[in-house]
Amino acid sequence: MTGAGAERPRSWRMFDALPTGVCIATPAGRIVYANRHLHELLGYPYGELEGEDIGLLRGGDGVLPVPGLPLEGRGGRERRYRCRDGEFVWVVEALTDFQGDGGEAYELRTVTDVSHHRRAEAALRDQLMMKDVLFETLPVPVFVKDPDGRFADCNDAFERYTGLPRRAVIEKTSFDVLAPPLANAHAAMDRDLLVNWGQRSYEESVPHADGMPRRARVSKAVYRDNVGEVAGIVGVIHDLSVEDQPNEARLQTILEQSPIGVSVSRREDGVVIFANTRFAELTGFPRERVIGSLARDYYVDDNQRERVIERLRTSGSVVNMEVQFRRADSSSFWTLFTVNQAVIQGVEVNLAWIYDYTERRNMEEALRDMASKDPLTGIYNRRSFMELGRQQLARSQRFREPMSVVVLDVDHFKKINDSYGHATGDDALRMVAGACSSILREYDILGRLGGEEFVVVLPGTTPDESRVVAERLRRHIARMPVPGPEGRFHMTASMGIAGVESAGDTLEKAIHRADLALYRAKREGRNRVVVFESGM
Repeated sequence: MTGAGAERPRSWRMFDALPTGVCIATPAGRIVYANRHLHELLGYPYGELEGEDIGLLRGGDGVLPVPGLPLEGRGGRERRYRCRDGEFVWVVEALTDFQGDGGEAYELRTVTDVSHHRRAEAALRDQLMMKDVLFETLPVPVFVKDPDGRFADCNDAFERYTGLPRRAVIEKTSFDVLAPPLANAHAAMDRDLLVNWGQRSYEESVPHADGMPRRARVSKAVYRDNVGEVAGIVGVIHDLSVEDQPNEARLQTILEQSPIGVSVSRREDGVVIFANTRFAELTGFPRERVIGSLARDYYVDDNQRERVIERLRTSGSVVNMEVQFRRADSSSFWTLFTVNQAVIQGVEVNLAWIYDYTERRNMEEALRDMASKDPLTGIYNRRSFMELGRQQLARSQRFREPMSVVVLDVDHFKKINDSYGHATGDDALRMVAGACSSILREYDILGRLGGEEFVVVLPGTTPDESRVVAERLRRHIARMPVPGPEGRFHMTASMGIAGVESAGDTLEKAIHRADLALYRAKREGRNRVVVFESGM
């Protein structure tokens, strides 16, 4: 590692400020330089990668081409990089030839973390799969048409009810599967919907698996694509040919076997008149207690309930809205909530489906937290800190308020690792993060740049005011006993401070000035605070 460090020109330090990983290696594959971001991404202390073989980092799963980048030559490829703890991250790696100051030939790799993007893609695939499951398990016949009136999809219940296999319906119009008089009636309603949007319900004959048309209530609604244009029509078929059955028995037949919670409430007063077993299980109430209760009582958040009501008022339906419901024990759970308006035996009702979404939502929140926090200390990682810091800088400049940046570096941290081991060094870093959190204000922004270096944004604070905070923090750290394998020891920290100087200043420039002040603190003996002055 000493030899590798000797090959690194000082000019390469400019790569340390980049928000993407940079690695420079010899043609034989020996790493002679890796910037701070790459060390942080892979979980290595700063400088530890130098002297290693590039094969240490690269996973054995091959590479994938990146859409939009050239396949030939040495363009960007998506691949796995191995972290220090043995786990992997997905990155986009681009390789270029690089010449040193003395004419030496190197290979320069830029490495961009795309793990969060891949997790988001997987979550989206899961969500689409879940929607497909919901569509297929609905016990009522459902169909989808495109804007030209052709069937685009239908569920299993539609196939069972009509006796028409999916392959005989898809890409066909009503005129291909119905007699002309019936087709004209359904096509006229489709045209009216496409012109006037909204939702319509009407009674008409539809084909049935027994070979005879049956009287049914057809509910249709227009749905939009992601740019607000008409994407097609969704329709639901409600069989009216079993009028001799009582209302509750009909609902029981249609909805009781659904694996998704289902409730039916009167639109007039919101009283629940039916709930299936799954709905009772999700809420924790006995079904006899649910029947007769008010639908509004199950919402945790009144604002969410108002959003549901507004959506029903404007478009007549709610599809897969994330809504929090209340259980009998006063705990809550997240659902994907779908509501359609219908008429059952002449009574206007809201037919609602609830799918328990709690576990997946918790997983998504955990993934977001993992993507923004440093795994060792629990404070913001470099990427999240820079995003939040830039937002605060923009606010300070907009309102012409002061703002300061403090860069903190643990003194002789390599000696701590060498003397007591990396586990103790990790404990020391966690204690520094905890000390900062205990002294800083709630709205100050604390992040770990990498290794033993931390950074703080202090909104509304001048450099002189920041010095008071930094001195208090420096003394606190110096007094903290750090548990080691052979007893307790103490550590110190040096800090550099810089203020935002002008409307055109950037967070990167402020951090650079604070870094220069930090170097001055190190040169002057460490365990001290230095404020940046021009000429440093």
